[in-house]
Amino acid sequence: MKQYKNSMSRASFLRLLGCSTLGLFLPNSSESVSKSQSKDSNLENQFIDKLFSESLVFDGVGSLGIKRGLERVSFVPGDIKKLTGIDAGTQGVPTARLDEHNRWLEEHKDAFYRIDRASDIRTTQVTNRYGMLYYIQQGFEMNGIIESLAKWKEQGLRCLQITYGDNELGGGSRSNETPLSALGKNVIKEMNRLRMVVDISHTGKRTTLDVCQLSSAPVTANHANAERLTGHSRNKSDEEMKAIAETGGLVGVTTINRFIIQDHSRPATIDDFVDHVDYIVQMIGIDHVGIASDCGMDGTQRYEVDFSGPYLNSYERWKHVARRLHRKGYTETDLKKILGLNFKRVFAQILDP
Repeated sequence: MKQYKNSMSRASFLRLLGCSTLGLFLPNSSESVSKSQSKDSNLENQFIDKLFSESLVFDGVGSLGIKRGLERVSFVPGDIKKLTGIDAGTQGVPTARLDEHNRWLEEHKDAFYRIDRASDIRTTQVTNRYGMLYYIQQGFEMNGIIESLAKWKEQGLRCLQITYGDNELGGGSRSNETPLSALGKNVIKEMNRLRMVVDISHTGKRTTLDVCQLSSAPVTANHANAERLTGHSRNKSDEEMKAIAETGGLVGVTTINRFIIQDHSRPATIDDFVDHVDYIVQMIGIDHVGIASDCGMDGTQRYEVDFSGPYLNSYERWKHVARRLHRKGYTETDLKKILGLNFKRVFAQILDP
């Protein structure tokens, strides 16, 4: 190890003395730093406020609980957006309750709007209503045939996750070697024909790759994170994410604690979440990444095991995420894509004729 002499030249001493003396004649340095930091903070806040006033915020899995907590909300235009911090999101609806949800939306049409095509997203923004894109994750049965898909679409369904666990279509996230079944292949082809969104958030690796190879339309994993950063069976490998991007689709990074950090005995922080966003952007490109809370309508987590830190466990979580990403060098255009424009692009390619 190199040793340094404990001595100082005369020239070095004079330079140090000059700097120290100069400080006596300058304005209070701590006060100047404080004012500078305050100015920077104000500019950042103005940037974020402007960004969100101009952006579409689409949550890949909004989980707006129709039966949970909405009695506290006044159904006037804009109120739901204020509560959730988002403009629109996918809405989980069981196949057996599609008609019930439609009746509910009709009763509350001043506050909500069903998204059937990408152009409807613009309507939700202009009318200040919360947009719902019907999405089924589990609990459906094909019974060996594909005819139900057309009926479900007629009832408003636009996005179907083909497996939650193992089913007749293919493998769930714990079954990495299970391929897409013959019925599964027919389902993908029929969904492409009907212009429905194929989602593979919970599918195993082999099924994911099979779907991406077969689909003629973009494919989404609307709530999944990077397996390389957090080794959970629900997260996607680099190979899977690249395959999704090659279809033109996207990955919606989710705030679920156990998908963000390996040691989920502690709360996941905003920086932990941003690490996943940044990693996936670097892996597959800015045009193929979105956001997905998969938590309560007001930003709070639904399950104790999924608890996250206060910045993620808040209706302002996407503002906090945008702020952190901006500090990492993400531009206004980048942030608008991540917040919602990427989802809108995918929906435009699939849903709109």
